[in-house]
Amino acid sequence: MFSFILEIIIFVSLSVMVYLLARTLPRIDDSVTAKELSILKTHWLMAYLEKFDEWLKIFFEKFLRRVKVWILKFDNVVSERLNRFKKEIPKDLKLRVDEKDVLEGTKEKIEEETEEKFDEEKK
Repeated sequence: MFSFILEIIIFVSLSVMVYLLARTLPRIDDSVTAKELSILKTHWLMAYLEKFDEWLKIFFEKFLRRVKVWILKFDNVVSERLNRFKKEIPKDLKLRVDEKDVLEGTKEKIEEETEEKFDEEKK
């Protein structure tokens, strides 16, 4: 399955490169004569590429706007969860550990006191 996904990625990237190359074909040689320019403009592939360019611009714009909305919705969900967690934890149970306390070995004492307070509130 992993190799299949890699093949899909390779072929999609190859098609993007071919598309970018096809977009830049008219800009490769600036010394094109008027006759050659009219041939390039009337070529049947150019009309389809221009339509595809417009469709791709519209698609990317819609896609990016939708991604922006998804990201904002996800941000709202995360913010709500954080606020809910903040409201659920009582201020008495929050650990206040300073570097000084950790160095002196009082961290265990603070944890025991917190557990005792938590057990008392459960009862």
